[in-house]
Amino acid sequence: MKFRELELEINDKVLVLSDIHYPHCNIDEIREITRRENPSLIILLGDIIVSQDYKTFLDKLQAKTQIVYVKGDEDKCDGDTDILKLKNYNKNYLLLHGHQYFNERNEYQLAKFLMKINKNIPPFLFCLFFRLALKNLDNFLILGHSHALKYFKSIRCANAGTLSLVNNLYNDRGYIILDKKGIEVKTIK
Repeated sequence: MKFRELELEINDKVLVLSDIHYPHCNIDEIREITRRENPSLIILLGDIIVSQDYKTFLDKLQAKTQIVYVKGDEDKCDGDTDILKLKNYNKNYLLLHGHQYFNERNEYQLAKFLMKINKNIPPFLFCLFFRLALKNLDNFLILGHSHALKYFKSIRCANAGTLSLVNNLYNDRGYIILDKKGIEVKTIK
């Protein structure tokens, strides 16, 4: 796995977008989010380009800021890294797509079963598993892959949601902002 570290300036705002599944998304909606949020950095947290090339996506996105691409399991192009360690506002974040340790079919079946008990259990266990598997207790953890948009303060982990129009087990439309306040989860209706 490729690992990259990045340290930002003290006033930087970071936009985390996950599971866009381009072209199965509303690119105008994503372009509006990037314009409205006006981040210093955009992190694409995997499963971004699933059937067309990255240049076409970037041309349509029209972002005027730095982009770091963390590779997901369905991406048709190479990302910049598999795991990103980010330092911003004296806080450390570890970002990865989250597909690295699971058989997706088994993961889906287990999540489907656990959702019947409580919808928060699968994304919570997903966070807890990666917290333990990575043996990393010092950093905030941000994961893609699940399409859930949840932040669990008690274990300092968030699932970054989706902007895809493809129906999935979770269809929590939204994204994450990292800034001086910490992690902010933004839901799209």
